[in-house]
Amino acid sequence: MLYAIPKGIDCTDVHNHVAGNADGTLNTVRAQALLEGATRLNIHRICISQPLTSGSPEPEEVRRANDHVLEAMAMDKRFIGFCFVNPLRTESALEEIDRCIVERGMAGIKLYHQLLICDEGQRPVLKRAAELGIPVLMHAGKVTDETTRKRQPNLSNAAHFVKACKMFPDTMFIQGHIGGGGDWEWNLRELEKRPGSYVDISGSVIDAGIIRRTVDAIGADRVLFATDGVLEEGVGKLLDANLDKNEMQAVCQGNFERIMNARRV
Repeated sequence: MLYAIPKGIDCTDVHNHVAGNADGTLNTVRAQALLEGATRLNIHRICISQPLTSGSPEPEEVRRANDHVLEAMAMDKRFIGFCFVNPLRTESALEEIDRCIVERGMAGIKLYHQLLICDEGQRPVLKRAAELGIPVLMHAGKVTDETTRKRQPNLSNAAHFVKACKMFPDTMFIQGHIGGGGDWEWNLRELEKRPGSYVDISGSVIDAGIIRRTVDAIGADRVLFATDGVLEEGVGKLLDANLDKNEMQAVCQGNFERIMNARRV
């Protein structure tokens, strides 16, 4: 019985996180534990970010969070950084993209729900991502309860990604965690329209068949392996899907390699 990613696949977790300590430094204990867990599960690289999840964070807060990612990248080459930005602060967001991606070698952009992914206010950030040929990973979900909707009014769902792909056809989108909460089956019905975006398999929802149905709905060439911090659940969901060799190769390795090969920086 398998308890790890099959050998022979050069697997990348495209959605994970690091954190800072109270003194402003990287939490290296957590980062090291992430690496050790990945090694046991045959995950070879981990894409990391530190999104700020409330309000409209100040530029210095965003910079500090991204510095933690840069520290982790320096700590171990298996960490691949994604630069978090706040699109509500356009000038500082573009400066941070250039600092982290052009100058320091991060591989993509991470957005949270300061704005919907299809909001016109995202245009400067998404245009810069297209120019650099880098992916944009966006926190997403289809919430169903009124309390959560009020707390996260700008939480993007699959319909917003469909619209964003039409608005910004040159930008590569990754919809974060198909199992991130709420009605993932509704999300799949929207994604069957095949807007061109990728979706990662992470999230706390581990319903039976979630990954198999995602691959069947949009094709293995648009699905990315990810854990969003819960390594064992992420691997367990994947193995439960009974993907064939080609599907497994695409989800764990090939699709991410294609995304990285599109980089122009």
